[in-house]
Amino acid sequence: MTDTEIEVLTRAHRLFAGDTSRATLDAGTAPHRDLLRGAGGLNGGVAQASYVLAADRGRQRLQAAARTDADAADVIDRAHRDRAEARELTGSVVEEARADASPGPMTPMAQREAMRRRAARLRAQRAHVVSARLKARRHATALRALRYGLAHHRFPGPPATGRAAVAVRAALSRLGRPYVWGATGPDRFDCSGLVQWAYAQAGVQLGRTTYQQINDGIPVPRSLVRPGDLVFPHAGHVQMAIGNNLVVEAPYSGASVRISRLGSNIAIRRPL
Repeated sequence: MTDTEIEVLTRAHRLFAGDTSRATLDAGTAPHRDLLRGAGGLNGGVAQASYVLAADRGRQRLQAAARTDADAADVIDRAHRDRAEARELTGSVVEEARADASPGPMTPMAQREAMRRRAARLRAQRAHVVSARLKARRHATALRALRYGLAHHRFPGPPATGRAAVAVRAALSRLGRPYVWGATGPDRFDCSGLVQWAYAQAGVQLGRTTYQQINDGIPVPRSLVRPGDLVFPHAGHVQMAIGNNLVVEAPYSGASVRISRLGSNIAIRRPL
């Protein structure tokens, strides 16, 4: 052990300092949701159809915001757990270095062994930091993928429901995983493998290849696309719509599962 080694190892350990308690996000929407549910249930003699529709849309917005809060809290909670784990791992390396304080015999063999242990500790500490940063990037990507959908008070379309919602959440949970041609998950995917795996989590069986999936379900015009729909920018590639004119996809070799913009010249299929 040397003072320089301890300083370097401790600096890495301090990257993970801070509170790691569970995050709690609550938009406080329950009372407003109940009020809007009651307003939407009024009969036509009391509330005009347009008011009923507006109340129902407001209720859906609040429900979507609450779901987004829950999803964000879950991502943040996982990030806190990962940071706590990294703090423990890097701290153990620092303690190991401090315990290796005795100079020992000054023989060439002893000196080589001491240098080997120092190098091993530095490599281990670097690996812990690199792993933590990779996880942090995945969490940041997942947070950026969350949308409240309230900009300009627009309500572009129905949210994902039922099996489509399960498939969308499953696909988004794989953000950052590498593209590997022919891979079908759960940690590596090609484009059709990601879509097939995501829908399998919802109990829906799709074809294995893009050329099979382009015949699954029913065709849908772009103006009616909704989360969970299969999007084909060309015959050899498939994406999954996630709302707000975005898709999740495993794009190509060397890339990873990511979120992209919905294209203009596309074919769309809706699994049944």
